[in-house]
Amino acid sequence: MKKKLSIIMTAYNVADYISSAIDSVIAQTNQDFDLIIVDDCSTDSTQEIIRSYERNYDWIDVVCHTENFGVSTARNTGLAKADGELVTFIDGDDWVEPNYVEHFLSIFEQENVQMVTCGFFNENENGKVKNKFTKHKTSIVGRDEVVKQIIKMTGTVMGYTWNKAYVRSIIEENHLIFQTDLDLMEDQVFNVEYATLAKNFYLDNQPLYHYISRKDSITNRFAMENVRDIGVARLKVHRTLKESSRNEKDKI
Repeated sequence: MKKKLSIIMTAYNVADYISSAIDSVIAQTNQDFDLIIVDDCSTDSTQEIIRSYERNYDWIDVVCHTENFGVSTARNTGLAKADGELVTFIDGDDWVEPNYVEHFLSIFEQENVQMVTCGFFNENENGKVKNKFTKHKTSIVGRDEVVKQIIKMTGTVMGYTWNKAYVRSIIEENHLIFQTDLDLMEDQVFNVEYATLAKNFYLDNQPLYHYISRKDSITNRFAMENVRDIGVARLKVHRTLKESSRNEKDKI
C-alpha cells in the first residue's frame, strides 16, 4: 500500500549517527510514510546497520551504491524509488522531531500549496544550538518570495532540502534531478528549479529538524572545489530564474 510521504535518507560513512537518524523516523507520530535509505558505498559499518533496520521494518527500503557517486546521485536514486505523493529528504547524520511527518502531511492536507517548509536547529556535535528560535510564524507566499528566501544565506528556509516537503508529481513530470556535477549548493539549485515550477509555498519556522554541523563535513572544509561549486551553482540559479521569467512573459 502506497504511503503518503516518501522520506529519502542519504548515507555515507555515518555508522556513528545513522541509528539516531532512523530511530527518530521510527518515532514519528504520523506513520503514513515510507523510508528509502540510499547508501553511497560506505566503507564503515553503515550498510550493515541499515540492512538490519530493513529486515525489521517492512516500510524501510535500502539501496546501496557499488561506487561512491556523491549526495546528488544518492538523492536521485531515492527519487527514482519513491512512490509517495509527497517527498522529503533527511541526511543520515541528522535527526528529526517526532512531529516532523505530521507537520508536512497536515499542512498539505489543509492548504492548497506545492511546498511546505519547517524550521531547524543548527547544532554542533556537542548539541549546542547555534541559531535562535523566536516567535512562531507562518505564511503562504508566491514564487518570487520563496526564491528570495531559498537563495538567502540566513533565515529558516534557505537552500536545504531536509526542511522542505515537495509534490513528487511536479518533480517527476518536469524531470527534476539534483546536479551531479556539484558537491555544494546542489540543493539550492534544485529548490530554485522546483520553485519556478510550483505555485504556492507554505513557510513555517517551527524547528523540527536537527542539522548537526560536523567539523569534517564538506561545507566546513574550504577548498578551491567549494569556490568553483558556489560559482557554478549561482550561475545555474541565475539561468533558471532568467528562463522562468522569459517563459512567463511568453505566456502573456
